[in-house]
Amino acid sequence: MKICILTPIYFLISISSFAQSTGNTYKVKNGTDISQAIPFGERYKYELFRNGKVYFRNGKISTAKLNYSLFHGEIQFINLQNDTLMLADNDFIDRIEIGNDLFYYVRKNGHIWLKNNFGEIKLAEKQRLMIMGKEKYSAYDQYSATSSISSYSSFNNGNGVALGLKGNDKAVLRKKSIYYLIDKNQRFYLANKASLFKIYPEKKRILNGYLKENDIDFNNEQDLINLLQFSSSVK
Repeated sequence: MKICILTPIYFLISISSFAQSTGNTYKVKNGTDISQAIPFGERYKYELFRNGKVYFRNGKISTAKLNYSLFHGEIQFINLQNDTLMLADNDFIDRIEIGNDLFYYVRKNGHIWLKNNFGEIKLAEKQRLMIMGKEKYSAYDQYSATSSISSYSSFNNGNGVALGLKGNDKAVLRKKSIYYLIDKNQRFYLANKASLFKIYPEKKRILNGYLKENDIDFNNEQDLINLLQFSSSVK
């Protein structure tokens, strides 16, 4: 099993560093080692690394202590030297099991967690700790929000992410879920209307009617469950 050693996750170096949290939102100061600033339970899906199995396409199976990193959006494992490592051969992996949970790999998007099976279509979720913006430092230890980081960013590799923060600026991070649809041929799609019609072209008219009658949020898990239950029931 090929591996990739993780390097510590840092913003730009500064003298002092800390993180503040409110619910699922964190404000991380420039220079902070995030792996130290944010509690383990908020950085990983599971409270501990758990026994799991990696199933390769050639039939090989590897066992290890596994966990899902919200920073990297991928499964990590612990080796015999107690190092925390990342898989580097995901294209050769069919699936990963951690307890009763099943994960698949989507190229350039990391691992996704299978949530529900509706027969011809499955629903999967990807959780990430994402950079939603930053707060700019001003005088008297005051901070003001700025939208200079206009798009979401996430920790998806072993080198961390350089935000270009200055001085005492803080990055604002928040947990966010992204949903995927998986068709019967194990192809992965972002959960949206176009993907639904691509999977069910013969049901497009009926499903379009359902979407017009129901206010479906493709970022809401329960809305997606209701939609896919209906989709799978249409003959």
